[in-house]
Amino acid sequence: PVDMAINPSAGPPFGWVMCTTPWVVQSLWWHYVYTMDKAFLRDKGFEPIKLAVLFMADYMKRPDARGARWGDDRYHIFPTVPPELYGLMPGFKYNADSLTDITLFKFVFRAYIEACAALDIEGEEAALIGEVLDILEHLPDYPTALSQERGEVFVSVRGEDPEMVYNTPNSAFTVFPGEDHGLHSPEDIYEIACNSYRNHRNEGGNELVFQNLQGARLGILDLEKFKRQIEYCMMPNGTCTDMVLQVGGRYKDTLNFDFMSRMGIWFENTALPVVINECLLQSYNGILRLFPNWPGEQYAEFRTLRAAGGFLVSAAWEDGAVQWLEVQSEAGGKLRIYAPWENGAACVRDMKEETLQGDIALDTVAGEVIRFTRHG
Repeated sequence: PVDMAINPSAGPPFGWVMCTTPWVVQSLWWHYVYTMDKAFLRDKGFEPIKLAVLFMADYMKRPDARGARWGDDRYHIFPTVPPELYGLMPGFKYNADSLTDITLFKFVFRAYIEACAALDIEGEEAALIGEVLDILEHLPDYPTALSQERGEVFVSVRGEDPEMVYNTPNSAFTVFPGEDHGLHSPEDIYEIACNSYRNHRNEGGNELVFQNLQGARLGILDLEKFKRQIEYCMMPNGTCTDMVLQVGGRYKDTLNFDFMSRMGIWFENTALPVVINECLLQSYNGILRLFPNWPGEQYAEFRTLRAAGGFLVSAAWEDGAVQWLEVQSEAGGKLRIYAPWENGAACVRDMKEETLQGDIALDTVAGEVIRFTRHG
């Protein structure tokens, strides 16, 4: 959303990657969701999000991005380039509606609507909200293909070979960073997402946090394999670089497996702890899910992990079950938890105990601490 007379990237294909516009403001929305700091949203976060939405909406509503030439009633993201792939192709073969574009456009469009509600400015933003709702109703479907071994999988762009060797884990972007799919998804969608994650081929690069976080979000990350990959990528100073994982994409057999280590580390690898955090606690959809990717026999305990809704969460796991749970509410929002125990939870707040059955939904007061244990 910046006026430029030239392609805005030194590497021309990157200037056509449309997902970078919503991606660059995504963390502003995350900051609000995990703190519920309305002053931040009002004074710092909202304006960049809105500017991104204005650009995205205008880009999709151009005459050459919809209409008879497309044979449908959808708004299309065109032209674009899937991240780290292809560039502009003859006839724009792979240059419309990449999976990454669709999922991140959807994320930020939804974030904008929720931000307007949180700031109570839906009236003054009504015109743009109407445009966004219209686009959301007419977004293209996520592209899929039939893989050789996994069945139906997501691919980065329509018509792509599902056995493609990627540099970034594009085929599971709907899980992360898109946050559209995960353990909360309907069974059929969840199966496609898992198939996509398992079918993914990565040559090594940009995947150490990214791809493993996708596995954690789906509850199917192999933690021992993750540990081995960390050891493989470890540098002498304790940081992780990216190492070659396989050939067949851009990499050839003759390439040195550690050629990237000479360039240092990719900055995103400093986020490695988030993979473990998301094995212990997930909350991105507004509902706390405890130990979604943790071995049943392995003891674990964590303290004050920050969760969506402005909550600080502590819990322990032993013998395949949650032992206790403690939640501190910073903002006084609605607390929602997937049921950690089949037979109900004993909830202690204000020195009073009550028994809760099934999934938990409680109004909270800013500053209060609520403790849960298994009923009985």
